[in-house]
Amino acid sequence: MEFVRALCVAWLLVAGLATAATPVIQVPEGGAGVPVITKGIVCGPLRPGWTLASDGRTLRPPPRVEQDDARVQELKVAATAAQCETTEERVTVIATGTFPRVDASGTNFFPDDGRVELRGVGLDHVGIYWSGTPRNEADAKLMEGQDVCLAPSAEKGTASCTVPVARGLPTDAALYWTPPHGRQGRDVTTYDVSGNVVELETFRLRPGRTILTQPLIQSGGVDVSRGPGSVALSHSEAVSSVDCGPVRCEVNEGAVSLRNVPGVDVSVTLKLRLSPRIYFLRGEALEQVIQETLPVLACPLFAVDGTVLRDAENAAMVVRLDSSCQHDPRKLLWLMNDQRARVERVVKAPDGVYVLLRTGGTSEQQVTVSAQTSRVEGSVVASDTTKTLPLPVPRASLELASEGAIDFIPINRPAELHVASSGEQGRFVPRPVAGAYSVTTRDGTTYIQGEPTAGGFVALRFGYQLPTLPGELATADLFIVNERVQRSVREASVPIRVENVVELVCADKEGKDQVLEPSRPHRVAYAMRNSCRVIIHRERLKPEQGTQEIVLRIDVTKPDGSARGESRVEQRMLLRPQGEARVIPVPGQLGQYDRILVQVSLVADESRYALSTTDRSGLPSAQWTAIVSGGRFRLYTTATIPAGLYRATEPSGQLILNFGVVSRLALLNNEGQERLLGIEMGLMGMGLIPQSGDIEFPPTLAVVMGLSLRVPIGPGAAVGAQAWVAREFRDDITRRSDGSVVPSSRWSFIFGPSISVGNVGFNL
Repeated sequence: MEFVRALCVAWLLVAGLATAATPVIQVPEGGAGVPVITKGIVCGPLRPGWTLASDGRTLRPPPRVEQDDARVQELKVAATAAQCETTEERVTVIATGTFPRVDASGTNFFPDDGRVELRGVGLDHVGIYWSGTPRNEADAKLMEGQDVCLAPSAEKGTASCTVPVARGLPTDAALYWTPPHGRQGRDVTTYDVSGNVVELETFRLRPGRTILTQPLIQSGGVDVSRGPGSVALSHSEAVSSVDCGPVRCEVNEGAVSLRNVPGVDVSVTLKLRLSPRIYFLRGEALEQVIQETLPVLACPLFAVDGTVLRDAENAAMVVRLDSSCQHDPRKLLWLMNDQRARVERVVKAPDGVYVLLRTGGTSEQQVTVSAQTSRVEGSVVASDTTKTLPLPVPRASLELASEGAIDFIPINRPAELHVASSGEQGRFVPRPVAGAYSVTTRDGTTYIQGEPTAGGFVALRFGYQLPTLPGELATADLFIVNERVQRSVREASVPIRVENVVELVCADKEGKDQVLEPSRPHRVAYAMRNSCRVIIHRERLKPEQGTQEIVLRIDVTKPDGSARGESRVEQRMLLRPQGEARVIPVPGQLGQYDRILVQVSLVADESRYALSTTDRSGLPSAQWTAIVSGGRFRLYTTATIPAGLYRATEPSGQLILNFGVVSRLALLNNEGQERLLGIEMGLMGMGLIPQSGDIEFPPTLAVVMGLSLRVPIGPGAAVGAQAWVAREFRDDITRRSDGSVVPSSRWSFIFGPSISVGNVGFNL
């Protein structure tokens, strides 16, 4: 049977190809004559049983055809009999079987299985011609063909027969039956047994039932990843109406389009109603209403770890759409917890499309971010729910390269910024604040410097970035945060070396100025004693060193250690960078061996200076000393009170109380101080109190001269010991026991300790 069917189909195909070039005239066997052509004549030759009328154009089929291959013949036609030998024109005539009686209401069409179950009378060799274009394919082509019934269920009476057709035909495919052994085509003209032309619509087959055996819904879910939600249908033309509950839906070519899909975590129930006479075979039952619940298939969406933060104002988050998503992120409506989010940047990467969404921030523990096609359509094409992370806190510190950590923002020099975060993934990048401070980067180090006109307090501002993000998103600020503490904006005064800006200048013997080095003794010529002055070079201060506050002290002491009050200077002053030099002379009339002491120190004010936290050795200071040159000898007069002189010359004895005035000539050292040994000469009252003993020395005035050793004990006072030669102006020395005169010389040698007060004289 299959072999016979294959031969029949091949014959129909070949005949169909021939039909494209040759007209076909078919009429039932035993029927009336029919005109084969409208003009000219039929040249023949004719097969047995065929009869040509006298007009040469009308042909009558045989009453009965015994062999199937005798049913079809190809005849030459020409305008005249003389042209029959040379003509190329042909016409095909077919003697079909008796027209069947097709029961359309009892005929079933199975497009998914590729068959038509015919029902009627006389079905043997009845053909079925089909033509249609599937709806579920975007570039579907026209499907057409023809097949025949070879084995009806009964030879006589009502029978049924299954005719194979192409699989995948639409339910509204055009089906036509053909007479037994007949054909169907554009160039085929069919006559009935009476010789009348039969219209093509007469052969149109409208099955009583079209039965679908394969699932009508071809999608496993509602696909919203490529645009509006869609569900593919195998036979969209078979659906008369669709109901999707709250979702808007409509039937299009090959699919059901859905709009206003509420979310990706829900399902959609489709209720499809088939057109009349179309059924779906489920088991043994035929259904016209098909209901199925489908999950929503959306674009895979993922919130990038570390970008969803809470308690951040004007924050941004980054989400990743899978590469399979066909939507343009900029054309979608983005929501975070039902709040509008704005698309700022879109970066394509190998693993998907990254989208930076600017939100208003949230304080929730978790958020749901979703993308809709539009507010009007309202279909959610992507969604993800994720937990939020606590807001990272920047921990910043400022350092000056030479002074260590500081707690303010300097306006006169940049400070190194070091910042750390409590988060593990992100980083904080400093951002400038107009009118407060600026930010620069050099050699990988970040510096902050306050504006020259800024003052008061300001909190450092940082942008939070995630370096692991692709492309330009790695440098995008997810949010802006201010440091939780405020820092003062002021000048950074760095302690300087005082000797770099302060000088002690004195003239030398020739009158040329000399800069004296600190911490070393210097000698100033007496003639130039009033040339000494302190010069403060404010022009040497650099702006980055800041304002310096110093205390200047000038003290002048005399050689005996007493202070010269009129020469004392003590000033506290502020030194601003790029100022003019200031000259402060050493005041007063200086004398020989006066000591000039100049001390300069920075004021210990931590609120002004950026002091190192590791090296707290104190603020810098400097000191200069200079001595006014003088003579090598000093001649002066002093009052001397020897406590007890001993007269070594006979008669010897103790002189208890003595008082006198002597002139002393002493050698001076380099500091203007007397050496211990000196030469003295003067008048001395001796023996002013009678001594106990047998020898009675009368009180006397004497001229003394000799050597002495003296040790200063204070200004103008000294203790010492002397050895004098004295010329005494006295009465005779007597004995107490008998009142006799003791022979003695007016010259004597005396020695003993003494106290001297006063120092009136000059240097030589």
